[in-house]
Amino acid sequence: MKAIILAAGKSSRLYPLTKETPKCLLELSDGLSIIEYQILLLKELGINDINIVTGFQASKIKEKLENKATYFHYENYEATNNLHTLNTISNQLNDECIIMFSDVIIAKDLFYECLKSNDDFNLIIDSNNVTEKTMRVVTKNNSITDIGSHISVANGDANFIGIAKYSKRAIKIIKQYVNYFCRNNNYIEDYYTIVLPEIAKNNQKINYTLNLNNYYWDEIDYLDDYNNVKKVFGDKRDLII
Repeated sequence: MKAIILAAGKSSRLYPLTKETPKCLLELSDGLSIIEYQILLLKELGINDINIVTGFQASKIKEKLENKATYFHYENYEATNNLHTLNTISNQLNDECIIMFSDVIIAKDLFYECLKSNDDFNLIIDSNNVTEKTMRVVTKNNSITDIGSHISVANGDANFIGIAKYSKRAIKIIKQYVNYFCRNNNYIEDYYTIVLPEIAKNNQKINYTLNLNNYYWDEIDYLDDYNNVKKVFGDKRDLII
């Protein structure tokens, strides 16, 4: 199994911290950055084929991580969102894989619950407290039918936390849809998850791992998020890793 970490964006919502530094390189504690934590977690769970799609300040990411990953550079990161980022490495979408956003912190036990799944599609979601924090999902008959920030908090059944596992069959389907959506440079502001509701409409079940045990996770978009995560790492790091 391979992991693909999408780390191309500029993260302007965290300025000035990210004005010259990629968000994924912000430190959590003791010199450990967000993306280093993700790599540590992946390796602890037996995933060593780690691929990072870079964009903004790519050289800083490579300098920090060195040979811990394979790198793919996306030149047009300022003009598009990660649907197009993923499309540029579609030749890598050929086998079972994890796709994850580079600003997510997650407890190992929750990640492991997802990895154990034999489903073709499996997204990690949390219904404990549906918020504006990350994109919402709508579920029906134990399947995700819609996903995105267009879903209101009131209408959302859970939050997608930015990590998903796809089988070889599923990732090939995603590749076809991503290629199609990116034709003629369309959907430039969208996340790759825009293709999932369309796949679901074709009678494909989009399964999920639900955070039933209220394991820790967080997505870092704003300064408050970053400060909260740093505090958790200071207080409970041994409970996360």
